[in-house]
Amino acid sequence: MSDELNDQANDGASDAPSQDIAIVGMAGRFPGAADLDEYWNGLLAGRVAVARLSREELLAAGVPAADLDDPAYVPARGLLAGTDLFDAGFFGIPPREADLMDPQHRLLLETAWQALESGGLITDRPPGRVGVFAGSGFNYYLQQQVLADPELLAEQGLLSVVLANEKDHLAARIAYRLGLNGPAIGVQTACSTSLVAVHLACQSLRTGDSDLALAGGVDLEFPQRAGYRYEPKGIMSPDGACRPFDAAANGTVPGSGVGMVVLKRAADARRDGDRVLALISGSAVNNDGAAKVGYTAPGVAGQVDVLARAYAAARVDPSTIGYLEAHGTATEVGDAIELSALREVFGDGRGACSLGSVKANIGHLSAAAGVAGLIKAALALHHRRIPPLAGLDRPRAELTDPGSPFTVDTVAREWTVPDGGPRRAAVSSFGLGGTNVHVVLTEAPADPAPPTPTAPDVVLVSAPTEPALRSAAERLARHLTDHPGLPLPDVALTTQRHRRHFAHRIAVAAPDTAGAALALTGAPVRTALRRPEVVFLLPGQGAEAPGMAEWAYRRYPSFAADIDRGSELARHLLGVDLRDLLVDRDPQGLIHRTDLTQPALVLHEYALGRLLGTFGVRPAALLGHSVGEYAAAGLAGELGLADTLRLVAERGALMRRAPEGGMLVVLAAPAVVRAELAGPDELDIAAVNAPEVVVVSGPVDALTRLRARLDTAGIQYRVLPTERAFHSRMMAGAAAALDAVAATVEAKPGEVDVISTVSGRVLPAGGLRPAGYWAEQLRSPVRYQDAVVTAAARGRTVLVEVGPGSGLIGSARQIPEARRTPVVALQPRRGDLLSGLGALWASGVELDWAAVRAGAPAVRAPLPARPFAAERHWLDTPAARDAPAPVAAPVPVAAPVPVADPAADDEDRTVQQIAEIWRSLLGVPTVGADSDFFTLGGESLLFIRMIAQVQRRFGVPVRIAELADAPTPRAIAAHVIGG
Repeated sequence: MSDELNDQANDGASDAPSQDIAIVGMAGRFPGAADLDEYWNGLLAGRVAVARLSREELLAAGVPAADLDDPAYVPARGLLAGTDLFDAGFFGIPPREADLMDPQHRLLLETAWQALESGGLITDRPPGRVGVFAGSGFNYYLQQQVLADPELLAEQGLLSVVLANEKDHLAARIAYRLGLNGPAIGVQTACSTSLVAVHLACQSLRTGDSDLALAGGVDLEFPQRAGYRYEPKGIMSPDGACRPFDAAANGTVPGSGVGMVVLKRAADARRDGDRVLALISGSAVNNDGAAKVGYTAPGVAGQVDVLARAYAAARVDPSTIGYLEAHGTATEVGDAIELSALREVFGDGRGACSLGSVKANIGHLSAAAGVAGLIKAALALHHRRIPPLAGLDRPRAELTDPGSPFTVDTVAREWTVPDGGPRRAAVSSFGLGGTNVHVVLTEAPADPAPPTPTAPDVVLVSAPTEPALRSAAERLARHLTDHPGLPLPDVALTTQRHRRHFAHRIAVAAPDTAGAALALTGAPVRTALRRPEVVFLLPGQGAEAPGMAEWAYRRYPSFAADIDRGSELARHLLGVDLRDLLVDRDPQGLIHRTDLTQPALVLHEYALGRLLGTFGVRPAALLGHSVGEYAAAGLAGELGLADTLRLVAERGALMRRAPEGGMLVVLAAPAVVRAELAGPDELDIAAVNAPEVVVVSGPVDALTRLRARLDTAGIQYRVLPTERAFHSRMMAGAAAALDAVAATVEAKPGEVDVISTVSGRVLPAGGLRPAGYWAEQLRSPVRYQDAVVTAAARGRTVLVEVGPGSGLIGSARQIPEARRTPVVALQPRRGDLLSGLGALWASGVELDWAAVRAGAPAVRAPLPARPFAAERHWLDTPAARDAPAPVAAPVPVAAPVPVADPAADDEDRTVQQIAEIWRSLLGVPTVGADSDFFTLGGESLLFIRMIAQVQRRFGVPVRIAELADAPTPRAIAAHVIGG
């Protein structure tokens, strides 16, 4: 390298701020590779993915036999699978628009999503201004399929065709469909298009126009399954082999592919904890101008200039480059000029830099060639391995010169750096017409963070449809099975905070990665409600268990603080420490004392409800069963914690002093139970929990007689393990005493609705409970079923049991009015809180997962991108479309039913004709009378075109402004008939 260039590279290197750009995401599809894992494995193996097409394949693809018989015809090409497939529904694109669209646009749109997703950057909140810089190859589809159909052009209109196919709209469409608001720039420089896009994206990041940038390109040769005709002295290979820098190299081979990288300022990537694959240290772009023998010829001076300026921009000496991904077209002139320019810039180096070209593997991808090479170089840095130059037989003489700075590898090898410095790579791409670009890469710094320890966590998967969700869950399960070393917290963090969440959801809690992989298979699917209202169900006595607060107490400091505070308050009332029961698994057997279990249960529910608030789960209403209603009052702000515990402690003590009795759960309807209670026995219905779950309270001997009657009637029942008859007339004395205590407590207006289990109705926020409420609540039956019906009637309700068990949820599932209402049990006493939180999220409740994780260490994990639906969107030529179809057997048709109302018949015909126009324009199979045009995927331009077609069909003026708010076939038909 010249002294001048040395000065440029070193000038200010120590004190200038870093201009490095981090590659934080990548995605691509290339010949023989559906994703980057397959791509990298093929590169390491030196695999040549250029397909050799048989005569039968070529004839089936429509290649004339005369072409195949031409000795100059070469049946080879780098093929891209699935180019006719596209998940239009995922991006909100109507089927007809997808059919019309250049497949290159569709491929790049899906790849853009996958690139962002690979970096954990396609979340519900875009990370600032996201720019798009992209280009494509020649649009063969427009030429051969779209413009070949005059009827289609007349139906859709020229503007629709242009919007769906013109290169001007490639980047802007990605920005629109993904909701990105940075610059959207179409880049077109022939073969160097995608790497120039990368250079421009880096510049946009450095100037602040973008905070994140997508860059890349696509090229789709069409028809796919076709060869090419060799022309002597041309750039195409006569034998279908591409051998860059081989002494026998004689031309390139065309191929198709798509690739995108996601770029971010390195400092921002470090700040945000992004996974950095490689750093772009500098780049440069120029044009050869007229300093070459012809427009399509390469120029030495231009290549020397772009290389030198790239290294100067990167402040890097070329001698530190360990791998160079060359343009490498495998033409005699092209390879010779490229090596000459490289040698002039690199000087002597004695094989210090390995030279490669991905065109040897996959052919020349034209507009996508540069990004294919960049992704290869970034993967080499990330994996610290240098892939071989595929198919190399005998290197060119320039490479065998003892003073050459370059070598070529024929097998993959570890990438070692003798002086311990960072690994560096570079990528060249030279466009037909002379636009050259060179990019300098440096390996990302090693992550100093220690490995993430394994811990239980929640893995989330979502998709717009249930089939897509199942496919995504299966793909993730396979990935976790294949990568058992991935720490589960890393996987969970990535799915929780670095993926966009859709309506159909799966959430699995697991102790480790293997458990998550197993749980994902066949996991239940929930459909998220839109803006759901959460109703807390707070259970009463019977749900308690020793140690019920232990798991959450050890994990969440805020929960522990509430338990500690409540236990200190209760110590003065009860003379015991409730933590012995709640946390330490009850070594003294306190669980058997009503006066202790009730305060402990209420404190646990109060602390758990407040913990949910720190996770972002705030109730729209609270519903407490028996003593659980005190926890509801505390959470609603009606009672302070000290007063809540004092009331509950007094309540428990009074109930313990009440006469002995018992309780029975009867599995029969309330009317049946009341009939069995008729008579002199002093029995009461204590609770109605479900249509056939009734609790009866009263004296033990009376319950014994009831059991005998139930046995005779064949009615099932269960004896509850209690020595008192709660919610019965036997609590009358306790209720009167409690009323006197409650009168001394200061009550405040509630801040949250409470659904009373005394009345089954709502006690609205902002009001006070009536005098004597707590006495009545102790004596009256628990109308839990009525309260749940009231909760479910609020609409978009999610019922979550905030307590140690799942009894209230079990009863709610039996109530017909609540069967369509999502229900969730947290069950923290079993360590199932994470599973319950996952179920809440799956029901549509968005959580603060950082709070749920409670500071547990984790980093983003490399996870597979979501699979797209493989739906065919391809316009057949008129000849193929008009081919005669098989004649089906006649289908019997029922006799027409006379229509009594001619006006109604006229309206129906008009609606059907309008629906047919919609089906044709949108490409959707079904349009109802009340279908919304925009909900079906229509846009403003297409709406205008639809109205124009309606006007022509019916010959009446239609005013767009009057229909924009009600764009349905029925509304338009009424307008037509009325006009």
